[in-house]
Amino acid sequence: TDITLPAMPHTEHLILTPEQVHALAEALPARYRATVYLGAGCGLRHGEVIGLERGHVDFLRREVHIVQQLTAHNGRKPFVAPLKTRTSRRVVELPKVTADALSRHLATFPPTSVDLEDDTNPRLSGTRPAELLFTNSAERPIYRGTWSQTWAPAAKSVGLPAGVGFHALRHYFATLLIFNGANVKTVQMALGHSTPTVTLNTYVGLWPDQLDRTRTLVDAALGDSARVAAAQ
Repeated sequence: TDITLPAMPHTEHLILTPEQVHALAEALPARYRATVYLGAGCGLRHGEVIGLERGHVDFLRREVHIVQQLTAHNGRKPFVAPLKTRTSRRVVELPKVTADALSRHLATFPPTSVDLEDDTNPRLSGTRPAELLFTNSAERPIYRGTWSQTWAPAAKSVGLPAGVGFHALRHYFATLLIFNGANVKTVQMALGHSTPTVTLNTYVGLWPDQLDRTRTLVDAALGDSARVAAAQ
């Protein structure tokens, strides 16, 4: 028996401007500014950003290796956890603007080694030292649950509506790719979505020129209306 699945609701996303991205970075405390460019320039989720370690950034090859996230739940302190989906494990390109921001960050805030529980491999679970790129002012892992206390004042100061979180930077990255001609598969892989369908359901309204491209392709193949009229 065929089963028709309900359509996933389409959610409108606030699309930041480049000016807002830079303003957010400036409004955040200095130790968090580079996180903005990892979100807007590489499409990372917040948990992926705060879970980054020094060895995950390859400045020579201009790559960032996304292999884990930092999270906290069920009363546990922040710990290293597997990524959201299997395809979330990825290598993303490191743009110059993000590389420069990270270089400045590392010069001012060298990675801090902290002992973290690591759940990325159930067979080898335990505590290990982690060289986190981003820590709080006490040089401890960042709690995602309290991040809003840092983010909200910065977002408000640049005029963003209440409730707009770090994920808006990831949407900025996605729309930047889409508006510059990236196809669904490219965006999916860059964001680490589980399937192209997830990408389409999330950003279906942001391929604004696809209908125009379809019309252009048909007209180029079949000819203009004058030729059609002459053939009738």
